[in-house]
Amino acid sequence: MASLSAFIDVNFTLINRMVVLFVTLLFFLTVYLVRRARHAKIDSRIITPIALSLFGFLLLYCESAMSGLPSYQTLLERLQTIVVLICLAKLIIYLTVDEYLRIHIKREVPSFLRDVVMIVVYLVVGILSLRLVFKIDLSAIAVTTTVITAAVAFGLQNTLANAISGFSIQSDRMLSTGSWITIKEKNLFGEIVNVGFRYTTLRTLEMNRVIVPNSVILQNIVVIQGNQDLVDKPASVVDVMLGYDMPPEQAKVLLMQVLKDELEVLANPEPQVLLFSINDSGITYQLRFMVADPARSLSVQDLIYTRIWYAVNREGYSFPFLHRQIIMEEARPPYKISSEHVVQDLKSIDLFSMLDDGDIQLLEAQVPVRVFGPGESVVNQGDSGSSLFVVLKGELEVVVDGIAVGRILQDSFFGEMSLLTGAPRSATVRAVCEVWLAEVTKALMEPLLRAHPEIMETLSSILVERERRTKESVSESSISACVITRHEYYLKRLKQFFDLL
Repeated sequence: MASLSAFIDVNFTLINRMVVLFVTLLFFLTVYLVRRARHAKIDSRIITPIALSLFGFLLLYCESAMSGLPSYQTLLERLQTIVVLICLAKLIIYLTVDEYLRIHIKREVPSFLRDVVMIVVYLVVGILSLRLVFKIDLSAIAVTTTVITAAVAFGLQNTLANAISGFSIQSDRMLSTGSWITIKEKNLFGEIVNVGFRYTTLRTLEMNRVIVPNSVILQNIVVIQGNQDLVDKPASVVDVMLGYDMPPEQAKVLLMQVLKDELEVLANPEPQVLLFSINDSGITYQLRFMVADPARSLSVQDLIYTRIWYAVNREGYSFPFLHRQIIMEEARPPYKISSEHVVQDLKSIDLFSMLDDGDIQLLEAQVPVRVFGPGESVVNQGDSGSSLFVVLKGELEVVVDGIAVGRILQDSFFGEMSLLTGAPRSATVRAVCEVWLAEVTKALMEPLLRAHPEIMETLSSILVERERRTKESVSESSISACVITRHEYYLKRLKQFFDLL
């Protein structure tokens, strides 16, 4: 410590102070001019050192002018020494933080790291000031300071551990603000909103702020879920158990279609459906997919589980469960609606208005009822089809070329062109809420047309009128309309499709 004091006394002369002031002024003036030429932000980290350097030169001039007044000269010398040390500190901090560290970590330096550098530099400046300005023997302070430091470090070891851990977290780009992480041992999932000296603040999906000591993050297994800007998205995993009566290939196709219908599931990389395990009660399939925003992962899982339930039951299957008693009754279908409701809806449709009550009753007895969950696609634009859907309950959205053009309400119907002519689906129809649909297929209509061939004339007229209304609706939504097909053309299509020529 004595040798350090002698080195300082010998080398920190008037010329050295002038050099420090000149270098500081020249450096920050250059930075100022460069930033101004680039129209970059100029803050106090650049302006303050320039002002301090100029003030130091002013004090230097006053010190020389008052050489005949020793008391004032000494006071000005000490004040100038303090200014020079502050200028030197700011130069070192800027070079360390804004130049070296920013280039090294290739991003904006975290505030925590900047504060640590500033504390260390200003601590050294304070020690130098004690010796150069106040002429205090540092060797006498060193012993006392060492003992006090050891006592404080022992008493604040947890705080120091958290502070050092905070430094590591701030330096890690994967743990930057805005990233979502999972701490499995603590059952925590949340977004990093702040990293402090002692703790890191997480925002959970319930919008709670959870304070986690920094040492806990470094001492436990942390899963990085990333953020919206992360290129390599982590996969979300959903496990579904289905019964042995459903063939694995059919199950995989069904589950994959559920994933593809969900808009928030990323198409690239493509989602996966894997047969994960064979259990006592059924087969477990694992669905792996990725979402753009980690904050939406649980909400997307909820949507997928909901759609899986509807899709599986719609195919006539169910989910396995442990049986603790013998069930003697027959399994009832999950969807049941009164036959009077279906008959009433069929009678209200102009396509079936010419049928008598006996034909309507026969049709109702064979029509299957299909249920779709919110967001599920009933038909997709361009797909082949040969059925008509009657809306018994719920509401659907009509989308043409990715643009929503209208809604289909309860007691309405759609798909008549595909049913009667086999034409591809002209639009995508998607469920807005849970919808119940009665599906009238070609196989059900063919016996009726063979028994009553005269109704094909009426059907052709109805198709022409339905097409005219549809084109008018689409035109209002800025979709170009086609020329309305003639009545004779529809009649010919009907006969060809049902082999009645």
